[in-house]
Amino acid sequence: MAESVVSFVLDHLVQLAAREANLLYGVEDRVQSLQYELQMIKELLNTTKRKKGMEHTVLNQIRDMAHVAEDVIDTFVAKVAIYKRRTILGKMLRGFAQARLLHHVADKIDNIKATLNEIRDNKDRYGAFKETNNQSAAEEEEEEKRVQSQLKKLRRNVEEEDVVGFVQESKDIIKRLLEGGSNRKAVSIIGMGGLGKTTLARKVYNSTQVEQHFMYRAWVYVSNECRVKDLLVGLLKHLMPNFEKQSRGNKKGKKGTGDIDSLNEEKLKIPVQNWSKRKMYLLMPNLEQQSRANKKGKKGTGDIDNLSEEELKILVRNCLERKRYLVVVDDLWKRQDWDELQEAFPDNNSGSRILITSRLKEAALHTANDVPHYLQFLSEEESWELFCKRVFRGEDCPSDLEALGKQMVQSCRGLPLSIIVLAGMLANKEKSHREWSKVVGHVNWYLTQDETQVKDIVLKLSYDNLPRRLKPCFLYLGLFPEDFEIPVTPLLRKWVAEGFIQYTRNRDPDDIAEDYLYELIDRSLVQVARVETNAGVKTCQVHDLLRDLCISESKEDKVFEVCTDQNILVPTKPRRLSIHSKMDHYISSSNNDHLCIRSLFFFGSDYYVDRREQKWLLKDFKLVRVLELAPKSCGKIPSNIGNLMHLRYLRIDSQHITFVPDSILNLCSLQTIDLGDWTQNDPISFPIKMWKLKHLRHLNTRGPIKLRGSCLGSGEKMWNLQTISPLVLNKQATSLIEKGTFPNIKRIGLNVVSGKGELSKLLQSLLLLRYLNKLVIVLRDSYDTTITVHEGVERKNGCKPQELFQSLGQFSSLTVLEIGNVMDLLTCALIFPPNITELTLSKIMYITDEGMNGLGNHAKLKILRLLGDLIFWPFNSYDLTCVGGSFPQLEVFQMEYLKVEKWNLGNGAMPRLQSLVINFCGKLDNLPNELWSLSDLKKVHVTKPSEQMTRILQNLEINNAVKLVTEDHPPEMDERDLNHLNYILKGFGYNDP
Repeated sequence: MAESVVSFVLDHLVQLAAREANLLYGVEDRVQSLQYELQMIKELLNTTKRKKGMEHTVLNQIRDMAHVAEDVIDTFVAKVAIYKRRTILGKMLRGFAQARLLHHVADKIDNIKATLNEIRDNKDRYGAFKETNNQSAAEEEEEEKRVQSQLKKLRRNVEEEDVVGFVQESKDIIKRLLEGGSNRKAVSIIGMGGLGKTTLARKVYNSTQVEQHFMYRAWVYVSNECRVKDLLVGLLKHLMPNFEKQSRGNKKGKKGTGDIDSLNEEKLKIPVQNWSKRKMYLLMPNLEQQSRANKKGKKGTGDIDNLSEEELKILVRNCLERKRYLVVVDDLWKRQDWDELQEAFPDNNSGSRILITSRLKEAALHTANDVPHYLQFLSEEESWELFCKRVFRGEDCPSDLEALGKQMVQSCRGLPLSIIVLAGMLANKEKSHREWSKVVGHVNWYLTQDETQVKDIVLKLSYDNLPRRLKPCFLYLGLFPEDFEIPVTPLLRKWVAEGFIQYTRNRDPDDIAEDYLYELIDRSLVQVARVETNAGVKTCQVHDLLRDLCISESKEDKVFEVCTDQNILVPTKPRRLSIHSKMDHYISSSNNDHLCIRSLFFFGSDYYVDRREQKWLLKDFKLVRVLELAPKSCGKIPSNIGNLMHLRYLRIDSQHITFVPDSILNLCSLQTIDLGDWTQNDPISFPIKMWKLKHLRHLNTRGPIKLRGSCLGSGEKMWNLQTISPLVLNKQATSLIEKGTFPNIKRIGLNVVSGKGELSKLLQSLLLLRYLNKLVIVLRDSYDTTITVHEGVERKNGCKPQELFQSLGQFSSLTVLEIGNVMDLLTCALIFPPNITELTLSKIMYITDEGMNGLGNHAKLKILRLLGDLIFWPFNSYDLTCVGGSFPQLEVFQMEYLKVEKWNLGNGAMPRLQSLVINFCGKLDNLPNELWSLSDLKKVHVTKPSEQMTRILQNLEINNAVKLVTEDHPPEMDERDLNHLNYILKGFGYNDP
C-alpha cells in the first residue's frame, strides 16, 4: 500500500498546485521539488518486487514520510486560507507572520526531502528492492482490457447465483418452517464462518413457498456487538415500509409522522373509534408526555427514535400480533442477546417462525426447541462443482488445468467462502497452465506458514492478487459496521473523493468507480445486497471474514482504524477513522491526536450532535477531506463549516437540516454534498452563489433546494456539476438556469411552486444541456387546499398539459423522466421525450384510455411506474387498458395506490415484460389472462391484494418460470398524506380528542 499512499499524496500536491497556487505563494518551489522527489519514489515502488523483512521496513518509512509531507502542506494551506479570509490578519501575512510561516514550512519540506533521499539511497546499500522489468505493468494493462469486457456481462446479471450443495438443505429448512403446530417456533442453522449460513438463510427467505406462506417477513443482523435498540428499529423498518419517514422529528410543532399521535390504527393496533390513543398510553406511559411536548414544538421529544427499548418492543409486537410472520435473526452470538430480542416476537398461535443463524452451538440450542441444522463442509465433488461454476461460468474446465484446479480447491477444505473467493480471483486471470501454476505456488507457500487457518490463507491470497487500483477500494469496505448494507452511490463518490480512482480524460470518475465495484463483485469479494429496478446495484455487503481481513490489513498500513465502545483508544495514527459509538462517549473517552485524520465516519446509534460536539469536530479534524455523520445525528450544519477547507465529501443524512450556511462556499475542493435521499417536500435553503464551488459534482438533499440571496452576480459556470436535487423555481433558480450555470449537468430537478408559464420557459433553457439524461419535475403540491382537484394541472402550474409535454418532447438526450403530482395529466394523450427508457409518474388521480395509449406508444420505454395516492380522491375507479402492440420494449411495470378496477391487456401488449409489481391497488380483483402467456415474465409481486385477488392467485396454476409473491403489508402514510387526511377530517367536523 506504500505506493498507493505516495500516489495519493503526489496527486494531492499536483491538484493543490493547480487549484490553489495563490495559497502556496512563497513555498511553491519547494512544493514542486517535493513533487519531483515523490515521483521518483513512486517509480521505484512501481518497478519492484515485494517481500517481507527489510523491504517491509523501508516501505513503512516511505509511507510515514509521505504522510508527514501531506500533513505539512495541508496545514500550511489551511492556515493561509483562513488568514486570507480575515482582513487584518491577511495584511499581516505580508510582514513578520508571513515570513515566520514560510520559513517554518520550508524547513519542514527540506527535512522531508532529506529523509526521502536517504531512504532512496539506502535501497542499494541494503539490497532492499530488486527491480524488475515493466512486464507486470503490461500484463496488468492487458488484464484490464479483459476485465472490462467481462464487466459488461456482469452488469446484466448481478443477482447471486445458487450455491452448490444447498438445494436439499434449503428444502429441509423450508419444510421445518412450514410444518409443525401453530405455536411460535425457532429453527436454527449453525456452522463456522464462511460455510454459507447467511446464504442458505437468504435462499430460504426468498423462496416462493416461504414468501407465500408468511404474511410478514423481516430480517435482522445481530453480530458480535448487539445493539438491541438498533435491531428493533431495523425490524420496524422491515415491518412498516415508511417507518423512516415516521421517525422524523417535528420542529415546527405540526402533527406529522414524527408525532406518536399521527400513527394510524394499523400501526398501533388500536380500535378506530374516535382514533383514541389512550390504550397505547396505558401500555407505554412516556408516549403521552412525548406527544404533548411535540405539540408544543419541543425539539425531538415526539421522535420515535427517543422511545425506549421496551416501547419499541411493544411496537414490534403490535405489528406482528395476529400475523403469521417469519423473522430471520442472522449471526447470533450470545444467549442474552436472544433473551432481549425474543420478547418482541409474540407467540400468537398463527404458525409464526424464527430462523436463526449462529456460529455457536450453545447460542443456537438456547433459542430453538428443535435440533439445530448443522451446516457441513462441501464434499470434494461439491467443492469442485462450485469452483468450476464460478471460474468457467457454464463452460468445461480444460483438461490441462483440472489437476491444478483440484489441488487448489482441496486446500480450501470444503469451505464455500474460500472456494468462491479463490474462484473469483482465478476467473479474472488467464486460464493457462503457467498462470495457475503461479497461484498454486502461492497457496503452497501460505500453507507452509500456517496450515490451521485455511480460510485466512485463501482470503489473504485473493487480496494480495488484487490489482493495485482495487486494493484501497476493497480495504475501504472494512470501515462500515459488520453486516451493514452499504449504499452504492455514496460509496462510489467517497472512493472518488479519497483519490482511489485513476482519472482518464475520456471517462467520468464515477463510472470508473462503478467498474471497480463490479470487478470486486466479480471476484466474489463483495456481495450484492439489493438491486435497483433498473438492475443496477443499490446496496452491497462484505462478508464478516473479509471485513476482518480489511481491518487487519488496514491496521498494518495505517489505512484506517475502527473504534467501538470497547476500543476507544487508537495507538496508531490512521488516516481514516470510523467510530461505531456515540460521539459524546468517544469524546469523553479518547485522547487521540486527530490532525492526521483525513476521513471521519460516525456509525453510532442515532442521536443529536450538540453545539459542543460540533465545536470539537471542527477543532480536532481541521484537515479532514471526507466527513460522514450517521442518520439524524445533526440538527443543523455548523455555521463555520467553511473552515474545513480540504473537505471534498460531506454526507449528513439528517431529516432535520433545512439550512445550509454561506460558509460552505469557502470549501473550494468540495465534490459532493449529500444531505440524504430526496424523500420530503420541506425546502432546504442554500446560498445562491453556489458557483463558487467550482469542483462540486453532486448536490443531493432530502427536500427541494431553495436558493437564497441576490440574483445579481457572476455569470460563472459550474463545469463539474453533474447532479442536483430539484430546485424550487424561485427567481434565484430561474436566473441560474437561464444563465446556463450548469452546462454539463446530467440529472436535475425542478420544483414548481407557481405558474405564469415559468415551467415551459425554463424547459426551453434546459434544451441547451446536451448531457442531460435525467429530469425530475415536481408540479405544484397537490395538497394545496386553495385549489380543488377538479381545477387540474393548468390552474396549478400555469401551462396546459399539451404545452408542457410539447416542450418535453424535444429532449432527445433524456432517458429518465420523473413527474410528481401528476393529478389529471393522464386524461389525454401525451408526447414524452423520444428516447425515454424509464418513466415515473406519481400522485395520479385518474387515467383514461387516451392517456394510457399515449404511454404505450413510446417504443423505447423499459421501466414504467404509475403511482397514485393513498388519500381518497373524489374520482370514481377506472379501467386500465393496454391495447395490442403497446409497450413493445417494457420490461418492468409497477402500479401503486391506483384506483384501477380492471386491467385489460391486449394481445401483443408488453411482449418483453419481465417484472410486474402491484402495491395497494385494492379495487383490482384480477389480473389479465394474457399476462401469464408472456414468455419473458419472471416475477409478479402483489402487495395488499383484494380478497378476491388473493383467492384467485392462491388457486392459479402458472408456469414454474414465473415467481409469484403476495404480501399483506398494510398501507402506510407519509407526512403529507396524514396532513391532508387531517384537513379532510376537519372538513367533516372531526377533531382528534
